[in-house]
Amino acid sequence: MNIKLNDKEKQLQNQLRKDVEIPPLVRDKVNEAYRKIENKEVSQQNPPRNTYRWIKTTAKVLEGTAAALAIGFLVCVTNPVMAKELPLVGGLFEQLQDNVSFFGNFADRATKLEEPEKADTADMQGSDSAVDTADTQNTDSAADAADTQNTDNAVNTADTQNTNSTADAAESSDGLYTKTQDGLTVTFSEVYANDQAIYLTMQLKSEEPFPDTMMDQTDTGTEKPVINMLLNSYYDFLENQDESSGFNDLNLEGMYQDEHTYSCIVRLDLASAAKDTSEYDERYNAMVQSVYNEMGITEDDLNDETEEGYALLTEFNDKVSAQGGALKSYIKDIPVPDTFSLHLDIQQIVGNLAEPEYWDSGYTKEELSAMSEEEWRAVMDQQPAEYRQYPNKYENFWYDGPWSFDIPITVDRSQTEVLELNDTNEAGIGLESVIKTPYELTVNELYEEGSDSDTFMVALDANGNKLPYNDSNGDCSNFAIQDRDISTVDIYILDYVQYMDELKGEERYNNNENKPEEEKWSTLLDANAKYHKTIHFDS
Repeated sequence: MNIKLNDKEKQLQNQLRKDVEIPPLVRDKVNEAYRKIENKEVSQQNPPRNTYRWIKTTAKVLEGTAAALAIGFLVCVTNPVMAKELPLVGGLFEQLQDNVSFFGNFADRATKLEEPEKADTADMQGSDSAVDTADTQNTDSAADAADTQNTDNAVNTADTQNTNSTADAAESSDGLYTKTQDGLTVTFSEVYANDQAIYLTMQLKSEEPFPDTMMDQTDTGTEKPVINMLLNSYYDFLENQDESSGFNDLNLEGMYQDEHTYSCIVRLDLASAAKDTSEYDERYNAMVQSVYNEMGITEDDLNDETEEGYALLTEFNDKVSAQGGALKSYIKDIPVPDTFSLHLDIQQIVGNLAEPEYWDSGYTKEELSAMSEEEWRAVMDQQPAEYRQYPNKYENFWYDGPWSFDIPITVDRSQTEVLELNDTNEAGIGLESVIKTPYELTVNELYEEGSDSDTFMVALDANGNKLPYNDSNGDCSNFAIQDRDISTVDIYILDYVQYMDELKGEERYNNNENKPEEEKWSTLLDANAKYHKTIHFDS
């Protein structure tokens, strides 16, 4: 039940207390946003009101009260930065792999996604125009290609793409790994997969210049445009997949090459996708309903933003936390084959504007903070519906798909190390396993029935410094490890509220190897952890 949150939660109140139903993946986006605020990576400009108590319990427990995708963050507002020169397609891993949160050497392990030979493509498409295009694109000069392709379609394509060479013409044509929609061409060029995640290089080329985009400060010290991708992902070895189970809203990690071109690495969580949650979902829903029945309340009672409503919400959260953690044992792993096909339906690509126009309530921050819950809600209810939509023209720019791809995946298991622990303490809290790849460390908690799963996880490297979280993963049990000494890793499971209120603090996270013992962060965590485990890796 770990999520990411801190004491600035009240700044998110007016975005999260919205009565709309959202899928679990979107709730993960809430968690990720919280974790970013905890690490002071972002701040919010919208008017704050409520304390974190509403946000914490709502995001962790309730099924239908957070419009997470409407969150607007103000980070470092600049024009799009121009990256060092990148290749148009291919070779992106080499250029980008040091500038993402899960960074590491992908380039030497990746496979290029190459289009079939032009003639094969033409035969497969079964059209004379495709044959003509393929033949034309084998000429030595752009001038010859333009002359030969003097058909209405080719002329329109040439005009739109404004190309001067056959290489450009071939590159921008739709194929297996290149699709164009709504003035945006999406190209996948490289892939690497292990049994934890799939990593793809992707390039976006826009006919019109990208708008000035909000920039996010990363742990590596670089800035990245705030761009999200909404998609459905399907794996041919999984049965009974539907839109909700395959829905992803991904934070893209990349950079602008120029005002028309954005390149990034896309991370898909394969380990999470290869789960059978049917029995867990059934038992969890039944458990939640039993808690409602036991307390004699409904979800509407929990949405009552009064002191009485908060007391009910706190009690409800405590009861669910005492039972929910143990239900994770009903989530079953689905074996992942060595090779399979990944189908992606990208529905929308959304960016945050560098200068968003937030709704002005007419009240100052101090005035909003002084209001009662009822007064504050009355003000927020006056917000026009167009500001509550995601995306909206005041905060976002976006492109509508779909862009559809079928990508062959080969899983590399040679670099994965799994430590099976299945260890719990007297409180019924512990670890099931720890999984290490060249890029990430994933920690799977274990809760016995009756244990309190209202927790937060922290991991320290061999020097006692905090391991950074993976920005592309909405959970706080996935850590980036590439530049850290992880020969020894200390994993702490902490009381959620205590961590947020007392234990966290940026000044504690780093430089612990040079601090006296009483000032080390590990000393504080040792004294307060609900569970602590030291893990050793040989390599």
